[in-house]
Amino acid sequence: MKLRCWGVFLVSLWCAVCVGEVYASDGGATSRVKGVLEKAMEIQTRPDLEGDAHRAGRAKLVRQVIAENFLAGQMAQESIKDQWDKISPAQRREFEDLFTVLFQDSYTRMVLNFLKKENIEYKGESSESGGMRVGTVILRTNEHIPVDYHLVQKSGRWLIRDVDIDGVSIVSNYTNTFRKVIGKGSFEDLLEKMRLQQKAIGENAGL
Repeated sequence: MKLRCWGVFLVSLWCAVCVGEVYASDGGATSRVKGVLEKAMEIQTRPDLEGDAHRAGRAKLVRQVIAENFLAGQMAQESIKDQWDKISPAQRREFEDLFTVLFQDSYTRMVLNFLKKENIEYKGESSESGGMRVGTVILRTNEHIPVDYHLVQKSGRWLIRDVDIDGVSIVSNYTNTFRKVIGKGSFEDLLEKMRLQQKAIGENAGL
């Protein structure tokens, strides 16, 4: 599956070496993105973690990287921003918890299945409302695929709030999927679907 399908892949699961010049100073947004990618590549290419027998071990480490560098709670709120003020505090908490589990699981699967050794060109940073956008391009033999990372600062650290893969936003994909479910039923129907997906993840913890 090509990288341009990752956005669809992420939704459907619930609904190395890096090269190139770094344009940011140490601790900047680009440095954060580079660090996340390098860590994921390291996990994927470690000799002691190779093969299907160690897939669960790789998954655990990749999920930790995602948890430490992505703002899943903010992504959750953004994905249902038109519903957020209409639901109860208890529903908000449960939705954030469920979204975090499902997002981390799907992004972990994406890394395990599609991200190995990649040549990545860093295109620089640009300011955007509330944060920074870091542009990258994955360079493959027959295709160059743009992947943009959107980051904000929290407690002095740059953290990722969304990723555009070939122009398609992960958060927007979730938003569109959630709206369809809610439109056909209710927000409670969405929660129930997410509960079932979380249960399935627990039953298949080895990925």
